[in-house]
Amino acid sequence: MKLYETRAEAAQGCRASAKTAERYMKAAERFAREGRKTSAWNMADTAKTAADCAMQAHEALWGLADGKLTDEEFEAFEQAEIAQTNARKAAGAAANC
Repeated sequence: MKLYETRAEAAQGCRASAKTAERYMKAAERFAREGRKTSAWNMADTAKTAADCAMQAHEALWGLADGKLTDEEFEAFEQAEIAQTNARKAAGAAANC
């Protein structure tokens, strides 16, 4: 079963999951600053899950577009990659709490 049937769905999946990863990364950083280690790790875990979802959409988009992305699709594609960085930032914040 394919998660995404169209390029537009896959691009939206990239954007939505990347936005979620960023939101939870910021929450992890905030909880880490407050010394709330368990909460920071919970947020970091959720950021990682969202980033993984973004990368699933990323791979689907690449396949559906056959490597030929429009500018808008490329932006969504990049956002999914940035989500991976945000997940690592969240984990780093939690680890250094």
